[in-house]
Formats: sequence, structure tokens, C-alpha cells
Amino acid sequence: MDKQYHYVIVDITIILLSIIHFVSTFKCSLYAIDQSSLEAKLTKINNSSSYNPILNLGDLVFSGSATSTKLANKNYLSAYHTFDHLGVPHFFLLIIDIDLKSIKLNLTLNEKDGSGSFWQIATVNTNEIIGIRESFHSGSTLEVAKINQKDGNMTTIGTYPYGSYSLVMVYASKRRLYFNVIESTLYAVNVDTGKLDINIQIPNDYVIYAIDYDYIKDRLIGLVYSSSITNSWILTEIIITTKNELKFDRIGKTIIPFDKYQWTTTYTINLNQRSWITIWDMKDLNKSVFIALNIDNGEIIEKWETNLNRLTNLVCFD
Repeated sequence: MDKQYHYVIVDITIILLSIIHFVSTFKCSLYAIDQSSLEAKLTKINNSSSYNPILNLGDLVFSGSATSTKLANKNYLSAYHTFDHLGVPHFFLLIIDIDLKSIKLNLTLNEKDGSGSFWQIATVNTNEIIGIRESFHSGSTLEVAKINQKDGNMTTIGTYPYGSYSLVMVYASKRRLYFNVIESTLYAVNVDTGKLDINIQIPNDYVIYAIDYDYIKDRLIGLVYSSSITNSWILTEIIITTKNELKFDRIGKTIIPFDKYQWTTTYTINLNQRSWITIWDMKDLNKSVFIALNIDNGEIIEKWETNLNRLTNLVCFD
């Protein structure tokens, strides 16, 4: 074969591979809740053009975009609520077997302690479920609570200080800490002692929009904005120094521009593939965009648009 033609073929192959790279299927089984209609649907996301509704879940409400996680890598786990004819909320724990595509558990949660919706849940092990929910305890707006899978009873583990909160929270399993951002402070409740072990002011030139946990490397990653770096979102490692201060170590050079996208607080992490999968609203368009970032180098792994703009509660199964 002539060398010139060989080089042309190689160049074309490289171009095609780079194109395919951005429309390839995720390296995990990715699920989300489609809330585009009155009835929520558990949906499997195969690629940029293939979305398979798995289960119709009915008229229920997920309080936050992170009220779902995986249990033993085969069950989709969620907390949700419904309203009766008087407008009174009732809270539930939902477990779906993704292989059988059936509901394994739909448990009424006992609200005797007088607290409200879960904004996020996490699994400590196959038998222990914890989460952050609204709190009616004096001096607290949010609390960490434990869920008993047998009877639905919920027990308060610890509380965060009173303040305006966002949905920036994550459980760090190796540290046994449940992190939460309230106003301009990073807090963490120790799930074993219930004590507030972390109480650190966020530097003035930083705003944390999302936080996740890489248990393989035992580190916090965050989506942040910094007025001193760029007028965009960037991916960083969030480091707690020995002086009990926050340090932000930028991961790669990728930026997510303010003028194109709007953050939806919808994301999941796939540690085996070292990817952080996010959904954004596209400004001026009735569409959403998937952006998957490599959490080690910050590079965009996949990026594609979708007309389904009410997808929440992403969970990635290996």
C-alpha cells in the first residue's frame, strides 16, 4: 500500500475514533428517573439516542436529584414521598432489582421523630442506609438519619447548624463523615459519634456547586467556581489541610462555561472507570446535555445532548 494512502487512512481512523468517543455508550449501566410526566419512570440510559423505560413508578416525588443510590451493585435504592388528599406527605424507601426490573421493597418510613424529606441517601453496607433530611430539631435545618429496612424507623444520628442549605452533600465512607455545605461553610457529621467533626469556612473567592467522594483514593472532588480562576465551573479536589483550612486543587484544564449551561445538581460517579457523569440544562434550548469527566485528569470523556430534560437521580452500576 502506498505510504501516502496509509497515512490518510490512519488520519481518518483517528478522526472517526474521536467522534465515536463522544457518542459511545457509558462504561456502566446508567439509570435515572424520568419526571417529564406526572408518573415517574425508572429509565435506563444506553447512549445518546437510546433510553429505555424500565418501570412506571406512579405519581411520586423525589425531593432531590441525589435521593437515589445503588445497593450491592444490583439494586436501585431511593427515598421518595407522596401526598394524601389533605396534602400531608408520606415518606417511603424504594428498592428496585435492576436485573429483574421489579420492585423489591417499598417501605413506609416512620416519621415519629417529626422530620421531613430526604435530600440525599447513601449506603454504609448492605444493611445500613443513611441520609440527609430536613430536621425539626431545635437549631438545625438538616440532619443525618439512619433508616431501618425492616420496620421503616428512622433514627437521628447528628445535626448540622441552622442555616440556608443547598444540595451540596456527600457521604465519605472511609472517613465515616457525611459532608454538607450550608451557606458558606463546609460541615461534616461523624456517623459513628453524631458529632460535628468538620466546620470550615469556604474561601471567599470559591463557591462549591457539587461535591462527590472518590473512595479509591479517599478524596473529595468538587464542581466549583472561583472568581480568581475563570468565569466558569471547574473540577477540583477539595483538600482539608492540617490547619483545618480548605484548599482547592484544580483537576485538569476543562471549563464548563456559564453562558452555555445551567447546573442541575444531577450527577453520579463511576470509580472503576474514573468518571463523573453529570447532566446540565442548555441555556436558550429546551434540551439537556450529558457531560462525563475523567476525575483524574479533568478531561471530557463523553458529551451529548438529549431532549429528555427532566432526568434526575442518576445511578451507575458496574
